[in-house]
Parts: sequence; structure tokens; C-alpha cells
Amino acid sequence: MAKRGDPRLSRKYKEKRLKVLSRDQWTCHYCSQAADQVDHIIPISRGGDPVDMDNMVACCKTCNISKGNRSQGVFLARTA
Repeated sequence: MAKRGDPRLSRKYKEKRLKVLSRDQWTCHYCSQAADQVDHIIPISRGGDPVDMDNMVACCKTCNISKGNRSQGVFLARTA
């Protein structure tokens, strides 16, 4: 659940989220299924920029939950 002050609640983030989903053609970066969420390559909790489009990829809910706050490299190594 997002907390007060969470950058994901900002209008700027929501606009970037839609741009990322559109850029990635609403397809999950990890499994190629339909995406309705975005994932931060470098998690926000580990210092990743929450509104940098270079740090965001389209993601399905299943992959986003599975990845959690791990880095993309760790997640991909475990799913390979």
C-alpha cells in the first residue's frame, strides 16, 4: 500500500507510467504477457529514480510481485 509522500501517487509518476506502458506496447518485459503495471529496474527502495523512464519497464502483475524489490539482474538469474 502506498504511503503518504510516495512518489507513485504523484501526477508526474502516473503520466510517466502510462508513457512506459505505451512505449513497451503493454507487454511485460519479463514474460511477454499483457502488462498493466510498471516495474522499476532499480527498485525505489534501493535508490532507483521513481519517475525516470529509463528505470521503468512494463510488467505484468505476476512478474512484478515475483520480482519484489530485487534488482532486475537477480530476478532474471533466478527465473532462468
